[in-house]
Amino acid sequence: SSLQRVALRGTVVRGHSRLLARLLARGRAAHCVCCGRPGTVPQAKATMSLADLQRLVKRAVPRHEDNRTPDRLDIVRKEFGHLKLREIVDAVDALEFSADAFVEVGRQLPGAEDPATFFENPGAVHGALRAVAGIRFLCPALVEAVAPKVAASGQEEAPEGEASEEQTKAAADAKARGAESFKQKDFAAAEAAYSEAISSLPRGHGDLHTVYSNRCAARLQGGIGGGAVAALADARRCVELAPQWPKGHFREGSCLRQMEHLPEATKAFRAGKTLEPDNKDWDKEIEKTEVLRCVKLPALGRQLLFSMLPELLWAWVRGGDPEGVLSVQINGEFTDFGKAKWRLVKETREKPATASLRYAFQSRKDYFANLAANLQNPPKEGVAVVDLAGKPLKIAEINAFLQDSGTDAVLHLDVRHGGGADKMAAV
Repeated sequence: SSLQRVALRGTVVRGHSRLLARLLARGRAAHCVCCGRPGTVPQAKATMSLADLQRLVKRAVPRHEDNRTPDRLDIVRKEFGHLKLREIVDAVDALEFSADAFVEVGRQLPGAEDPATFFENPGAVHGALRAVAGIRFLCPALVEAVAPKVAASGQEEAPEGEASEEQTKAAADAKARGAESFKQKDFAAAEAAYSEAISSLPRGHGDLHTVYSNRCAARLQGGIGGGAVAALADARRCVELAPQWPKGHFREGSCLRQMEHLPEATKAFRAGKTLEPDNKDWDKEIEKTEVLRCVKLPALGRQLLFSMLPELLWAWVRGGDPEGVLSVQINGEFTDFGKAKWRLVKETREKPATASLRYAFQSRKDYFANLAANLQNPPKEGVAVVDLAGKPLKIAEINAFLQDSGTDAVLHLDVRHGGGADKMAAV
């Protein structure tokens, strides 16, 4: 655990939860303490599952278990209370969830369609989901870009009605030419042929979704006809025509991934996995997307906060002022602590980095006074005067951001970024 040794006001806190300690003590050939299943703890699981999270939810709330004694002559009842937030964070990491995957899979839990009541659940899993889903950053570099809202209108299609024999034959011939051109990697010819097939078929025809899917592939591969944006429009028209056809979701996810709208790409692939839960290719696509996503600044920022969430919230609540600001100095590199521990170990085979944290809880008035002093006379090291994009901090922008924070916990983190103790950035 990267938080196994955390300096809190001079006190060393050893933070292994019971759950993680049991995992480490038993080794990999053990019962999984998150779900209770016998066997080995997965070392290279392709993607996290809803079933894993549901088992964790069940274990996180007060419950009892009835077990037979070793002589099997009697029943012993064990009572369990709430799991603590640190135990939840460690369990999520043991299950190989990133912070983003934790939220996305969590939105599939029963009742998640109504956030107002879902987040009122007293369990620590729901509390952690609420915290991570509610993270907002001031720095634009930490804000996810929104995918374009494009979709094919269907205006190319022939008027609605039953397809005539001539229309059906013309569409079939065009599709055959398109398939042959695609096979020969002549994507421009393939795109033109599939466009001809679309214009030959009446709106609502049963084959239209497959033609849009094929044209999407041609546009995406060849970068023609509008490139990835036009290909995305075709993919969304395909999904609109046949929402239960998994391949349409694959096309949409592929377009979004190529455009680097990775959260939406993962969502599309998860939609396909829901339709084909036994198809392992969906896990590969999700993992491929997550590997690209986890090195982006927004994902790194959320993962950093999630890994330290119990300590940060504990310190903020301890401050006793709902309008106060918790400032934290992290003596470690942003990219090291922004990666999930399980992914770091799996990819590098190295122990996660450790860092000391320094906390200061201030009223907003004192926070801004301290910030103004730092901006006027920047300290030589340990204090950030720029954000992760290298943009100088501006009190007016921070004040406007805090005015919109409501009852949220407000955190200001100074962390190394770019190497060297003097290269600090504010989050």
